[in-house]
This record gives sequence, structure tokens and C-alpha cells, in this order.
Amino acid sequence: MPLAENRKRARSDAEKEARKAEILAAARAMIGKDGFEGVTMNELARRADLSKGTLYLYVRSKEELFLALFETALEDLVVRIESEADAANLLDVMARAPQEVPLFLPLLARLMSVIDINVADEPLFAAKRRMFALGARVGEVIANLTGAPSEEARDAASVLMLAMQGAAQSDLSAQRDPATIPDDLKPAYAAHAFARRFPAAVRLILGPLFRSATAP
Repeated sequence: MPLAENRKRARSDAEKEARKAEILAAARAMIGKDGFEGVTMNELARRADLSKGTLYLYVRSKEELFLALFETALEDLVVRIESEADAANLLDVMARAPQEVPLFLPLLARLMSVIDINVADEPLFAAKRRMFALGARVGEVIANLTGAPSEEARDAASVLMLAMQGAAQSDLSAQRDPATIPDDLKPAYAAHAFARRFPAAVRLILGPLFRSATAP
């Protein structure tokens, strides 16, 4: 009997969470080695030491796997913002943190065009509820640190996420091999890099909140 079939089935919630963490860790290693296109469910089951049937109890498709990875990365981002941001450095943390969370930006770039449209409604909507709750936490941070009204801060957090997604998608093209880009287009490609685009969006979206909060 294959080793994967000998593993005891996780029964407690803690065991299930540990098993899911193992699966996601194996997926991150695959992406690091072979890229997103190199991920297959067969290879993931092998790396996680699971039967394919057991793997499908946790993620039923490659896109559902990517959604789980994105949700985890988003939670890491929100925790980082909550723990690092203060009134003096909020703009810097909001601009910098998305670039520092592993896999966050490439997953965000694929969220709408690849992941969402290929995941079944039930797991997609469950993940979206958790993701919206995480976004609300960012809104609370913005409200607390800028003094802006809660509704305005939540709107700012939502617009920031949309700007972040657009910048992440542009960043994919900016990462094209420079040797393949004509010289006259290289400045335009470089200008679409996330590190250049998103900080400007943060300043434009969050800067006025500080001014309106301190206005007489």
C-alpha cells in the first residue's frame, strides 16, 4: 500500500488545519521551483504525502488551491499592517507590505482572471466572506490612524485593494525579460512596476484622509 494511503486521516479541527498547512507549504515549494504553471494536483498529492482522494477533501482544483494560498497571504498582509502601521508610517507600510508577503502579488494578479472564474460557488463565496472581513480590518486601521469616519475609511480600503490588484497585474508585464523589450518601450514597462505604481496610489487615496481628519 502506498505511503500516502497509510497516513491516518485528520479528524480533529487542529489536525485538519495542520494537514491543510502542509498542503499549502508543499504548493508554495512547487510554485517556487516550477512556477504557477508547473503546479499539478498529482504532484501536489505526492509532495504532501497524500492520496489524491484525501487531497481533494481540502482543495478540489488547482484554482481552489491558489485561492487558499491567496487567502492565507492576504491574512498575513493584514496582520502585518495591523502590527506595523502607526499614524506616522501608515502610507509607507501600506505601500511596502504587499511586496513583502510571499506570493501575495502574483496571486492577486491572477485572482479575478484565473482563480475566481474557475472555483465553484460554495468555496469561492466562503473565501470571499473571510476576505471581506480581512478588508474590514484594514478599514479599521485606516480609521483609527487617520481619524477619518469609519465608512470613509472602509471605502478607502476597498479602493486601495482595487488599485493594488491593478498594479499587481501591471507588474506581471513589467517583469518581462528586458532583453525582449524594444528600447523605446523599456521606460513604459518599467513605469508599470508595482513598486512605482502602487505607492503613488496609496498617497492619492490615503493622503486626503489625514487632511480631512485634521481640517477645522
